[in-house]
Amino acid sequence: MISPNALMLVSARADEKLRHEVANHERPRPEYLVLEASHGVDLLDWSRVPGANGAGGRSKVRSAAHVAAALRQARTHSVILSDGEHVGIPLAWALRGLGIANPHLVIGHHLTTPAKSPLMRHLGAHEGMTRILVHSNMQLMLAQRDLGVPAAKLAFIHYYADADFWHPADRPEERLVVTAGHEHRDFVTLAAACSDVDARVVVAAGSIHSPGSDVRLPAGWPPNFELRFESYRALRDLYSRASVVVVPVVETDFQAGVTTMLEAMAMGKAVIATATSGRSGVVRDGVTGLSVPPNDPAALRRAITKLLDSPAERRRLGRAARKAVIAEFSVEGYARQLAEHMEDLAASHLAVA
Repeated sequence: MISPNALMLVSARADEKLRHEVANHERPRPEYLVLEASHGVDLLDWSRVPGANGAGGRSKVRSAAHVAAALRQARTHSVILSDGEHVGIPLAWALRGLGIANPHLVIGHHLTTPAKSPLMRHLGAHEGMTRILVHSNMQLMLAQRDLGVPAAKLAFIHYYADADFWHPADRPEERLVVTAGHEHRDFVTLAAACSDVDARVVVAAGSIHSPGSDVRLPAGWPPNFELRFESYRALRDLYSRASVVVVPVVETDFQAGVTTMLEAMAMGKAVIATATSGRSGVVRDGVTGLSVPPNDPAALRRAITKLLDSPAERRRLGRAARKAVIAEFSVEGYARQLAEHMEDLAASHLAVA
C-alpha cells in the first residue's frame, strides 16, 4: 500500500458496471483497478465527478470538470497521478496557480502533438508536473530536446496487457489475419499488402483512447477484408482464431498500436508491427514478432505470407511473445511501477516539507 495516500485521475467510468464486467472476465483489468486493490490508491473516475459522468468519451468540458474535482481533494492526498496529458496539463497549471505543492505524477502518452507541444514548451505546463512517465524512448528524447522538460523529471515505463484475460486459447488457427485498433493506423498499406493474399483479413477498428486521431483509410477495401467493432471477449475470440495479428501504423513519434501488440502477444500470437521511430522494445524483430518498415506494402506482404505458411515459426514467436508479456508487460508490473513512482515522490515531498 502507498503510504501516505495517493489519488489517481481516471479518464473512464470505474463504476459498478465496469467492475462487474472485470469480475466476470468480460473485459481485461485496467491498471487503475489494480492500483486500487493492490496499492490502496484512491480513484477519481468519471462516475465520481459532477459534470463528467454519463455517456461519451474525452472532451475539454469533461477534463475541466475532472480537474476541478481533483483540486477539491488535492490537499488531502500527498501525491496525485494524472492518467494523461488531457488532464495532466490543466491540473498542472491549476496546482501552480493555487500554490499546491503536492507531487503531481503525469503519464505522458503523446506529448509532442501540435496542440500540446506549445503548452509544454512555451507555457511551462511541465512546471506543475513533478514527474512525467512516457511509454516511448523517442518521447523521452523529444520532451527534453524540443519541449524543454528537464531530464530529471522524465522516466520511461513500458505499457501493459492483462495476461490473465488475454491468454492463449486451445482452438485451431484459421487462415486469418487480424488487426485491431484505430489510432494512427495505416490501413492503406495493409489493404495494398493483403489484397492478393490467400487469407481473410478482419479489421476490428475502434479506439477508446484517441478516437479523433489520424488514420489512413483505403479508397476501397479489398474483397477479402471484413470490418467489425468487437467487444473485448469477441476480440479475444478473434485473436484466438487468427494465424497472424498485424499492427500497421503510420510513422509517428510515440508508441502507437502498443495496446493491440501486447494483447495479441499475451495470447501467444505471432505479431507483425510497423517499425516506427516511436516504438520502444515491445515487438523485438525475429524474437517476439516481426517488424516491417512504415508504408511498405511489399515488405508487409512478405512478412504476412511467411507466417501464414509457417505454423512452426508462428508458434515460436507466439510462445516468446507470451513469455515477454508476463515478464515485462503485465498489468500487475505496470501498476507496481506506477505505485513505486508515487511512493518515491510522496516520500521526497515529506522529506523536504
